[in-house]
Formats: sequence, structure tokens, C-alpha cells
Amino acid sequence: MARYRLHHSLGRRRVIRTLWRWGRKHFSDHRSCRHQKVTDAFLVALLLSRYVFKHPYPSIWWNILREDRPGLPSYTQAFTRGQRLLEHLEALVSPPLPCTDVVVDSMPLPVCRPKRGKRCAFPGARWGYGTQGDFFGFKLHAWVSPAGQVMQYLIRPANLHDTTVAYELNRRWADFGGPRVIGDKGYCALGFIYPPKKNTRYDTRWREDHHPKLRKRIETVFSQLVEAQVRSVQSKTLTSLRLRVVLAVLAHNLMHR
Repeated sequence: MARYRLHHSLGRRRVIRTLWRWGRKHFSDHRSCRHQKVTDAFLVALLLSRYVFKHPYPSIWWNILREDRPGLPSYTQAFTRGQRLLEHLEALVSPPLPCTDVVVDSMPLPVCRPKRGKRCAFPGARWGYGTQGDFFGFKLHAWVSPAGQVMQYLIRPANLHDTTVAYELNRRWADFGGPRVIGDKGYCALGFIYPPKKNTRYDTRWREDHHPKLRKRIETVFSQLVEAQVRSVQSKTLTSLRLRVVLAVLAHNLMHR
């Protein structure tokens, strides 16, 4: 698979051109009607560029892009078209690539501040608990390869246990070649490799000289996604949240191939 070597130091035009070359392989590069201002491939490249440069505000970033390209549509039009491409984008995130090991974990996706949780009407959001305390929203559950690529992910309500969603991820276990799934103590169940507890009576296959280093990889990936504003509280619907997550994960995978 091609390596795109994306980095913000390349400059805005060069990054967008590289993303556009990638987008032409998966999306249409022809205008479907006369009044359409940009093609789907170029639109996806523009939406992904914000996550490469880790800009926190999508509307401001789009205005910066419109300064160089006055013919671009408004951000509302671009965001609406991006939502129509959501299923295609999600299918591109997790192709069935064979691997020997994957690391599983979850991270919070709050949709509001905790003090507004009782008044928040975000559909499907629930109270959950993370390392930084209670939050209201969802969780991002992911498989990450030792190379730092997100293999697959799921967005589920925050009140679901990590092991419950991990079994959903395991449904595609055969598609990835039957890898060993490495988790933390929250994944204390058969089928996972995790650090043993004091009352564990069977071998969890945990190796102190190898698995802690692999566990650190997914923490690094989550930190990079947070830096790319995947946890920014700017969504009002589950569709917009899904679009924000899939763009952040796609940009991350393209930068680390």
C-alpha cells in the first residue's frame, strides 16, 4: 500500500494535493451536475486536511481554505455533502488487512460538559466513566495495530462495558487473519490477552517483556486523535459525530501508513 507521508510541515497546498490523489482512488472525481463546485474526491481531501493540521474549528478552517479557493461552497454545504459520503468513508477505514496482534481499548467521546449532562438531549448519549471521571456521551472502541494504524472501531454509548463492545469487534476477527487481541485489566475474559489479576486462576498469556510496549501504542494513538480534535464538543447529532470520528481516523491512518 502506498505511503503518503502526510505532515503539516509540507504546507497546506501540498497536503491537500496528496489527499486529493488518494481520494480519486475511492471517490468520483467528476462533477455530477453543472452547479456542483467541487468533486467528491476533492471535497474529502479538503475535509481531511483539517485533521492533518489539527485545527480545532471546522468553520474557521473552511474560511481559510476559501481564501485560497474562492469558488468553494459554504461550510454548511460541504458538511452536508460529507454526511452523504459517511458510509463510504466508514467502509474505507477498516479494510480486512491480516495482522498477528491488535491492541483493544476505548476512549471517551463526550458530547457536552458534565454539568450540562442532565439537560443535554443528544440522542443515544449516556453517562459513563473514564480515567478522568464521569462524562456524558459515547465511547470510541478501537483495534490498533503495533504499527499504530486503527484497524477498526465502533462508537457506542458510554454506559456499555468495554468487554461487551469488544465482542462486537471480535465479529470481524477472522477477516483480519485471527490476530491475538491484547487488552488491559478491563478485558478480563477468555479470548483476550490481559495482565492477570491477583485472583486469576489461569494463564492469560501476558508477557511483561512484550505486551506492555504494545499497550502503550494504543495510548499514543488515542492521544494523537485527541490532538486532532476528535473529542471536540461540537456535534449535535450522531451522524455529525460519526463523520468527525471517521475523518480523524482516516487522516491518522493516512499519516501513519
